Amino acid sequence: MKATIHGVKIRGVCATVPSHVSRFEDELKHFPFPEKTSRRLGKVMGFREHRIADTRTTPCDLASYTLNYLFHKGYLRKEDMQGLVVVSRTRDHPIPGNSKVIHGQLGLPRDMHCVDMYENCTGFISGLFAACSMVAGGGLDSVVLLTTVTGSCYANIKDRNTYPIGGDAAGATLITRSDDPEDKISFVFHHDGSRREVLMTPAGGMRMPYSGETAKVFKDKAGNYRSLNHMYMDGTAVFQFVMEEVPPLVEEVCDVAGIQQKDIQYHITHQPNRFMLEKLADLMGVSRDILFNNIVENFGNSSCSTIPVNIAFNLGKRLLGENPLVCFSAFGAGLSLAAGVCRLGNLRFCDLIEHPGNAVIEYAG
Repeated sequence: MKATIHGVKIRGVCATVPSHVSRFEDELKHFPFPEKTSRRLGKVMGFREHRIADTRTTPCDLASYTLNYLFHKGYLRKEDMQGLVVVSRTRDHPIPGNSKVIHGQLGLPRDMHCVDMYENCTGFISGLFAACSMVAGGGLDSVVLLTTVTGSCYANIKDRNTYPIGGDAAGATLITRSDDPEDKISFVFHHDGSRREVLMTPAGGMRMPYSGETAKVFKDKAGNYRSLNHMYMDGTAVFQFVMEEVPPLVEEVCDVAGIQQKDIQYHITHQPNRFMLEKLADLMGVSRDILFNNIVENFGNSSCSTIPVNIAFNLGKRLLGENPLVCFSAFGAGLSLAAGVCRLGNLRFCDLIEHPGNAVIEYAG
């Protein structure tokens, strides 16, 4: 699917990460492999430290804290909220959806529209498309896109394939109507469900509910320990998928946007690990200076929230005055691909903040 939505503009981005830092150096002793090989892998992949929320802090807590920060700073006004799109792969409850929990936690206006999307690594771009569609449809002047993920604390620390990568974060992105003809966002989406099993959490849904059997830990073929309740990733298959599919995806979205790839000033990608992104940049002939690869080593892979963290960490305040042409790209479970091109700048805010933990939703200042 490909589309261009006119008359929409990203006006602000805020990312929130847990204050708790888990360090790869401290995790080494838990991995069922020689320390030397784990260190070598960590150096290549960029494993250094990642942010993990405590067991009390839910995805809604992290997201509500982010919005409360924006209210506190005066970037948003609660009474002006018109639309909320909440994207996450983790939920506070099976029912109701996260958007309704956040609505209740914050006491948001009753006449606003709240939408939930279950998504993974492509979730920011999917949510951005949904939010832009709501604005362009004519009914709303602004929509806040929230991406939020917690739950890394429940991963198996003996699974070196996934544990050092995982991270938690939330992102809030403000999208508004614009009369400037330059304000538009072009999108491309592709999916290949036939390869869904290479990145999957087998248990926990209706096909295989949680049980005592699914919770049993076993040693997999690679030597890692996990249960069917934990996420499984065939790293080689995912790497091959990204190398084969992302370069033509970026070319396609540039065609849709009517630009050339050389016009892109920054590539804001989903963040699986440093090695994959370095190889992707080289394959695309893009400088590593404009295709950032440093989020996993500082914060971890927070699924649908890595792009807001990427924006806030690597571009931050410069986007308050600059207005660069950027390409968003994401890839992951599904297997799914998504890309977007727009001018990202002249923002009202672009902040990175920390969440104190313990289910706090009020920002104290």
